[in-house]
Amino acid sequence: MLLISSTLSCSNQIKGYVFKTDGIRIALVVPGPINDSSWNEAAYKGLKRFQEDYKAKIAVVEKVSLDDAKDIFSELAERKFNLIIAHGYDYGRILKKMARMYPEVFFCANGAQISQPPNLCSFNFKDEQYGYLLGVVAGLNTSTNKTGIVVGKKMPSVENTIIGMRQGLKSVNPKADLVVSYINDWDNIVKGKEAGIAQINTGVDIITHLADTSGIGVIKAAEDADISAIGAIVDQHDLAPSTVITSGLQDASQLVYLTCEYYKEMILEPVSYRFGLKHQVIDLAPSYGNIDPTVETKINRIKNELADIEVAQDELSERKVRK
Repeated sequence: MLLISSTLSCSNQIKGYVFKTDGIRIALVVPGPINDSSWNEAAYKGLKRFQEDYKAKIAVVEKVSLDDAKDIFSELAERKFNLIIAHGYDYGRILKKMARMYPEVFFCANGAQISQPPNLCSFNFKDEQYGYLLGVVAGLNTSTNKTGIVVGKKMPSVENTIIGMRQGLKSVNPKADLVVSYINDWDNIVKGKEAGIAQINTGVDIITHLADTSGIGVIKAAEDADISAIGAIVDQHDLAPSTVITSGLQDASQLVYLTCEYYKEMILEPVSYRFGLKHQVIDLAPSYGNIDPTVETKINRIKNELADIEVAQDELSERKVRK
């Protein structure tokens, strides 16, 4: 998909970068397929929503490997896209070079905590907050006190999620433990299922994942073993309606939308942004009756407390900046 816009004419300059706001052209690069029911599909939906709201011209390039990424970014920059969003941690180091090569383009890495003046930023979730919610749900619903998470690859966002999950777990159930499995594959349902089975065989009775397509296998393993699963990134209830008790939501569509909106409003800066419950990019999906109402009330109370803390912290930071 590639839509070419008319000549750009209107521009404004902020902190060394020229924002071009007439006929905005935005490109999205994702590592996997845009129909993965997870990370990549959500990003695509966010860009499409922005296009519909603001009539922006867009391009989407899927299944971009690290070996091909530099050429793809160069081609998009040469085609005069104003904003190029790379949706994945591994693209970060490549974008640092690309940003220097194309100072007239604003680059943004979603999931990579990097920045570089004047034209490279990153948009991230408050992963520890997301993990904390998962830990609370797992800790309040486990009978064996053994919970598990299967992840596609070791990276900072994943490690922050695991840290948060351990904290949330212990806050509601000090006896509970978390089993972590790394499969080094984001797109292998069989590997995900094998890792899930291995955890279940050790006594895990609540399992979740951060493994994109591989995570479907984790949920299938839980369904076969008749234990509970927590979906990831998007609402995965439909994958196994009686197995998925809720899903942790990291709304990548909203993250991409915010990136585009910040550019349009000319407030995008070369910093690493982090968003959570306050901006509705992190949440929990409905339980569809799979969680005891009393337990669900407690989960929602803790979630609301986390949101209040986030708002208070952000207000304090804003006051410090004004001073």
